[in-house]
Amino acid sequence: MTFDFLDSFLITGLFSVVMVTGLALLLHLQLGLTRIANFGVVGFWGIGMYVFGVLYVKVDWSFGDPYQFLVCAAIATIASGLAGLLVGWLIADLDTDGVLVVTLGFATAVQLVATAQDDITGGARGMGGLDFPFDIGKVKDNELLWLGFTMAVVAGILFYVWRVHRSPYGRHLIAVGANERLARSLGKSTSRTKLWLFVIASAAMGLLGAMNGVMVRFLDIGNLGIDITLAAMAGLILGGTARVWGAVVGVFLTVGVFDIVIQSYLPLPREWYTQAIPVMREAIFGLTLIIVLLFRPYGILGDMRRDSLMRKIHGR
Repeated sequence: MTFDFLDSFLITGLFSVVMVTGLALLLHLQLGLTRIANFGVVGFWGIGMYVFGVLYVKVDWSFGDPYQFLVCAAIATIASGLAGLLVGWLIADLDTDGVLVVTLGFATAVQLVATAQDDITGGARGMGGLDFPFDIGKVKDNELLWLGFTMAVVAGILFYVWRVHRSPYGRHLIAVGANERLARSLGKSTSRTKLWLFVIASAAMGLLGAMNGVMVRFLDIGNLGIDITLAAMAGLILGGTARVWGAVVGVFLTVGVFDIVIQSYLPLPREWYTQAIPVMREAIFGLTLIIVLLFRPYGILGDMRRDSLMRKIHGR
């Protein structure tokens, strides 16, 4: 079976939407529930992508795919989790402004290291050699199947987030985010809770980065810009930081509309795609953040609704 009727730009655009949706869902756990303002999403995502890419290309493994992919992706996920452990420890006792500065600085440091270590990462030249862990025919068919795998991973993240909202652990996260001092006075371990949440979310971001490396098949430091973080944050805030489906709705209305409708199907001049469109994308997402925060701070879906959930939990 072939998929010649599908446009390659459409597959790439859908992959971008699914990828950013996964990152926004993980950011929802940090920002929406626990109030951790992580502005370094692209740093953890980039560590996963580059650790995976370097291991996949540079190491002479004694076995091939799919085991090579699984091993490299697992190590990349662990590396991102360890980075999350370090950054989470650094921001544990900082206020919101301090968290923003440290996480943004971390993302910048990742980009600088990837650029400076050109003998390992390829630096500004980039590094190719990545490939799909399977081959079912044409490149488009492989991309479509990989899109399906990525959708399955993001669906798993969505299910996990949904379960967190309906668990005692989720209520603990909400209590920490709402009033950390009060939660601590009630005997809750707030610092450890925030730290482990940060580690888990960072590790999952690294896994998504590894999967992105397979899709693009070429590592470029241009991918480590702030646009990934901005897209995830703009989508989450537009949809609603406190709602499970906020990330999904918001990302489809931002990344989906821009990356699929505007970039793929509007008759724009070809020369715009090199400089004008990327700048326009960041400007539109930034303007979206400002407008939503000014006029609808809880997003399209509004604030968290706990009344019906409490009735279900307590059998009322």
